[in-house]
Amino acid sequence: MNYKTNKSSASDMMSDVVKITEHENTGVRSLSLARIAIGYVLSGTKYVHCNDYSYSIEEGSVFVLDAGFHYEENAVGSNGSYEQIVFYLSSQLLQRVIFGLNINYGLSFTSHHSCTKCISRNFSFAKASTPIRNFFVGVDLSLRNSGLLHNDIGQRIKLNELIYLLLSEEDGCVRRKILRSSDADSGQFINTIYENIFKETSVEVLAELTNRSLTSFKKEFRRLFDASPHRWIVEQRLDRAKIMLASTSRTVSEIGAECAFTNISHFIKLFKQRYNQTPASFRRQSSIHVERQNGVEAS
Repeated sequence: MNYKTNKSSASDMMSDVVKITEHENTGVRSLSLARIAIGYVLSGTKYVHCNDYSYSIEEGSVFVLDAGFHYEENAVGSNGSYEQIVFYLSSQLLQRVIFGLNINYGLSFTSHHSCTKCISRNFSFAKASTPIRNFFVGVDLSLRNSGLLHNDIGQRIKLNELIYLLLSEEDGCVRRKILRSSDADSGQFINTIYENIFKETSVEVLAELTNRSLTSFKKEFRRLFDASPHRWIVEQRLDRAKIMLASTSRTVSEIGAECAFTNISHFIKLFKQRYNQTPASFRRQSSIHVERQNGVEAS
């Protein structure tokens, strides 16, 4: 269950680009990202599970995942493989790229897009336009042929091109996600939350870790997550527990403990309140316990 991709580099001013190929369906797994991931599905389908739904990111789609926890499964396509290309970068580097586009070329990007999808999810995706599809086809070719992307300068050039293409698209969920992710202060705040939500950490301790007063912390938390800290954290823990019940053979007690519920009776009570059944009953009745919401997100 604990599948981790943590593409770290010596500096926040560096990016990494990788191609991932899988030849069988992965099943649901947790993904812990230390940095932002901007990717493209070359073949197959990526499912991202969030808030009791499963969103399908089809072949030919671009996606943005915030740093933090995600629950995904990759399904092979008609060619017998799942393939994606992903750029990993920090919010500081993303901010620097956008600033460079402004200083060097006079480009200014804003977003007035707002929808419930943007507020409630730590990822976004959309069907890629022709320029973006062509960009990733070129990246794929370069990765296979030891081209431009096999050095830091080449990666920097391609990253600038990618951000320019994405921000030049019609305003929508992806543009808003990129601009929001470029806020380094908010990015650090969000990273601190995700690093601690599955630990026995109080709201007061989280406020201290983000160098804010309790009042300031709650105000910033609601701005970023559109919920109170306590409610949101409990929902994230229950969401993780639900996926673990669906995809692992661990006991209910083990899952409760891993999701930071120190009292198993309290965990069962909260789970029943949210899902109208006990964890054990839920596990018996479902083979995969998320509702599939098919189709690609509209921008």
